[in-house]
Amino acid sequence: MGRKGGLNVVVAGMASLPPAARRGLLYKKAVALAFASSRKAAGIRGEVNLVFIGRAAMLRMNRHYLGHDGDTDVIAFPYDAPRALAGPERPVGDIFISAWMTRRQAKALGHSVAVEAATLAVHGALHLLGHDDHRPAAKARMFRAQDRIVASLRG
Repeated sequence: MGRKGGLNVVVAGMASLPPAARRGLLYKKAVALAFASSRKAAGIRGEVNLVFIGRAAMLRMNRHYLGHDGDTDVIAFPYDAPRALAGPERPVGDIFISAWMTRRQAKALGHSVAVEAATLAVHGALHLLGHDDHRPAAKARMFRAQDRIVASLRG
């Protein structure tokens, strides 16, 4: 399931999740479905890295790359790789998910850590595709797309 439409999804860092949430195939499917459901992804081939990291590492990344002090759940870095790198190894982007925030949000929302991790994987993939959640209207569009994709994972 790592490859859908020429997309290779690599999942790392699952040891930072509780054992019941170490569901790499689910997270690969979540990212692949986000790409498959977006017109912005037409023709995108290559590799997406999905990495679960601890709280301290996410705090450092948030501060260093985004200039924000505080916790965040997901950070996505899209790559603008040359089209000459058109194969399965072409870097599309990296998604970093805070395992600590995943556990915290799952508890607050009353669902499993695996459901929250899949939701954040979709959220990160949508960011790679150019979705924005900083303006209210854009955030509403992004969350509608996210909710639709996560619902399709459950069905």
